[in-house]
Amino acid sequence: MTSLFQSYSRVFLVAALIAILAQGAFAHTYLSSVYLGDSALIEGDCVRKHPLTAHDSPIPLVTSPDMTCGWLPEANTAANRKCPVAAGSTIGLQWHHQTAAATDDIVDPTHVGPVIVYLAKSETGAGKVWFKIYEDGFVNGKWGVDRLLANRGRVNFKIPSDITPGNYLVRGEIIALHGAYALNGVQPYVGCVEITVSGSGTVNPSGVAFPGAYSNTDPGMLFDLYKAYTSYIIPGPAVYTGSSSGSSSSGASSTPKPSSTPSAQTPSTPAPSTQVPSTSAPTTAAPAKPVAGGIQVQLNEGTSQWWFGVTVSGGGETLVKVEMKDSGSTDWSALVDFSYAYVFDKHVQLVLPISLRLTSSSGKQVTLSNVFTSFSSNLVSTGQIFTSGSSTAPAPTNTNAPSTSAPATPPPATSTNRPTAPPASGSSPVKVTVHSGTNSWWFAVTVSGNTGAISTVELMDSGSVRSFVPLSNNGWGYSYTAQGSQLVAPITVRVTSGSKQVTSTIASLTPSLVSTANGSL
Repeated sequence: MTSLFQSYSRVFLVAALIAILAQGAFAHTYLSSVYLGDSALIEGDCVRKHPLTAHDSPIPLVTSPDMTCGWLPEANTAANRKCPVAAGSTIGLQWHHQTAAATDDIVDPTHVGPVIVYLAKSETGAGKVWFKIYEDGFVNGKWGVDRLLANRGRVNFKIPSDITPGNYLVRGEIIALHGAYALNGVQPYVGCVEITVSGSGTVNPSGVAFPGAYSNTDPGMLFDLYKAYTSYIIPGPAVYTGSSSGSSSSGASSTPKPSSTPSAQTPSTPAPSTQVPSTSAPTTAAPAKPVAGGIQVQLNEGTSQWWFGVTVSGGGETLVKVEMKDSGSTDWSALVDFSYAYVFDKHVQLVLPISLRLTSSSGKQVTLSNVFTSFSSNLVSTGQIFTSGSSTAPAPTNTNAPSTSAPATPPPATSTNRPTAPPASGSSPVKVTVHSGTNSWWFAVTVSGNTGAISTVELMDSGSVRSFVPLSNNGWGYSYTAQGSQLVAPITVRVTSGSKQVTSTIASLTPSLVSTANGSL
């Protein structure tokens, strides 16, 4: 959903509880220094500057000019000097969160994703001049960021031996994927180093442009860590396979991009809590009236720690990204862009106060810090923000948007709908029980009986869901959020265990309804 700030956009965040383990002061990261061989230069030597106020923040959009060398205007400022580097030699980049101290936490370990290095024979980095010389993605169950952390923020790579001598820019990049399940939720961290390459090479490899090399819908930029996967397609071109470029000892691969999409494997996900929220879709509140030149945000009726909704209006630019951060987290979480709403579908219990961050199509941002201090209906008006763009008529309302009552308080841990362990033996049939909070917008079931080791639970309804789609395994059961249109009964649930499958028909969305499958697993 691309809605205009000048019109009304509905933001829904659907949240279910999991246990969140307290972490240290982990945050973002920045490219801080260079290794020439095994010798570390002082921080900032040959490295282009970064702004002190936002030096470790990700680039907001992959279409932003900041993608070239980092945050502007500092990233356009020349380094103090150009480091001399021989073609064919190994150098390294050092990433930090705050300082070069041995105690620095480098980057939040949940910010997994690839580590990439490009070269450009250019003073500015403008145009199709960037060619990739290193990448480290998802290998042997570990990410490039995992290996970067294990090496205390240092990544080593070789300068191709056959490139022509001259002045080059080295572009280091980390792509954090923890928010990449949502459009524009990916977090790139970018920095540049200036070097002078010596040697006798004659090759000028073809390149790509930044911005331009990535799309926000590339498989490597729109990627859900919280669903099953066994592979990952690193964005951008293949690594330049000159006579000495390629991977380092970190385990990175320099092979060309695979054409297949990620396949199934159970990822590492946070452990569920002992509570299960009821997530009935709320009644949409009347949109806030816009203030000329400013933005208004208003809590929807029914908002609580389990369900959070807001309307946004004003501003004059096209809204492309909505993020939130509560007081229980240290990072921004992007909302999924559905046809009828922006949705936060990760399982988090919200902690007040809550902040919002809004990004326009031109890359401009406004942050509303601690804008909500309670879950009661509240109108908050900001001052002047985005000023470019033109006024348009309000976007049409999707008639399929949820219109049921606000969610109830989550059931206690002793809820009778919590699943029981499958029997160790016997031939009792598989039973599918509809969760008490189920409705046409949020569907959840528990599976019991002789199930064995369940690998997937899927559903297909009698409406728009014409083929089986997987349900999320939440520990207490399996859930599905309707995306754009309501579920229509009867609903077919398919349970898979190994090579065996059974199906069960849910005749209605009646809570606590029990349906017996056609066999055991």
